[in-house]
Amino acid sequence: MMVRLIKHRFALRVALGALVVAVVTAGLLEHGPATRRRAPALPSRAVVGRPVTLGDLRGHAEAVVFWSPTCTPCHQEAPAIERFAQSPAGRGRVIGVDADYTGGWRAFVRSYHWTFPVLADPQLSTTDAYGVLGLPTTVFVDPSGHIVAVRPGPQTAASLAHGLADAA
Repeated sequence: MMVRLIKHRFALRVALGALVVAVVTAGLLEHGPATRRRAPALPSRAVVGRPVTLGDLRGHAEAVVFWSPTCTPCHQEAPAIERFAQSPAGRGRVIGVDADYTGGWRAFVRSYHWTFPVLADPQLSTTDAYGVLGLPTTVFVDPSGHIVAVRPGPQTAASLAHGLADAA
């Protein structure tokens, strides 16, 4: 019963996310700065790297990328995220959150050679707390730990650099 509920919730998220991406792509919804609010806690379980807390990040703007191995647009953006994470502008400023309950993160991360911290959110509690409606979604957090922008849909190295510059 719980697995069916989680699958239903995930399918609903994917559908809503696709709708948001379509609206953003059509230019009907501005995806700029969100209402400034304190960023919720990050998941405590790391699947790549060490666990990261918001306290660890104080003083630096961060891009928190919510993704899933079952999300096609997540596969599209994955190489750009790693390229950006390896660049001088992105080094140490990207955190991945696996918003998935299937445990398929390992093959995804290996396939794209992700080297930045990736945290697991199998119950989707952090994903919910951040208000993520679909995947992928990137949330930009300023140096004081406040959400300054939420950008649904696949990101590029350029959009990540721009988002972090705006958050700094």
